[in-house]
Amino acid sequence: MKITRILVPYITAVLAARTHGQAAVNAPCVDVPSTSDPAQAATIAKLQERFAGVICWWDSSTREWWALVPGGTRWQIVNAPTSDDLVEAVLKAHPRR
Repeated sequence: MKITRILVPYITAVLAARTHGQAAVNAPCVDVPSTSDPAQAATIAKLQERFAGVICWWDSSTREWWALVPGGTRWQIVNAPTSDDLVEAVLKAHPRR
């Protein structure tokens, strides 16, 4: 069950990229597993609004924030202990954002 929750964002991103090609990078973010904490859900929504095409989530297993950052045919995964640190990690992974 944990592995499914961890892998869903990756699988979704790959399928979206294959299905929509380059348009997937500019499309609104896909839904990721929901969180039971409303504050975390609000933070995820803000992060995905700020970084179009980036898939963000909070992982309760690692207790860290994660993001899948598109980069054409090469995607990067970054993580951070706080949402503010995740913003920095996303900016570092894709400086044009």
